[in-house]
Amino acid sequence: MAENKIGSMSENMAENKTENSTGNMTDKMSEIKPYEHKVQYYETDQMGIVHHSNYIRWFEEARTYVLEEIGFGYREMEECGVMSPVLEANAEYKTMTHYSDRVLIDTKVVAYNGIRLQLAYTVRDKETGEVRCTGYTRHCFLTPEGRPLSLKRSYPEIHRIFEGLMEISDKL
Repeated sequence: MAENKIGSMSENMAENKTENSTGNMTDKMSEIKPYEHKVQYYETDQMGIVHHSNYIRWFEEARTYVLEEIGFGYREMEECGVMSPVLEANAEYKTMTHYSDRVLIDTKVVAYNGIRLQLAYTVRDKETGEVRCTGYTRHCFLTPEGRPLSLKRSYPEIHRIFEGLMEISDKL
């Protein structure tokens, strides 16, 4: 059953690829726009400034958005028996974000080896482009039983997608 799900998921991911003039496959990641978030009142403190814990949530929103855009969102992962817990999260706060500001969150794959994945995030003010926060998250891939899972061995098509994301991120 997981094989059928991988097959249909692979078809979805194939739709998200385009061939460039040199004949190399270019993942649609290069076409994915930054994730946009409007700051909500409940995300702020008494001074109207975003509470620091919300940036980590925004990283998750941006990560989920990117994974869905490439056709391998959390729902698809879990249906295939792939879990991807967060091992580490880091945020460095640069400037304040206020209630009702709109921010854009760029997400890049900066490390991937088939078992572990690291994503980097840059949160910018939509109007000014000023960097509000930078950070990263580190993840691994596990079976539903909690055992380490090599995408390279178990799901080579998905592995190639993540490798492609890292290559494109290197060029951005």
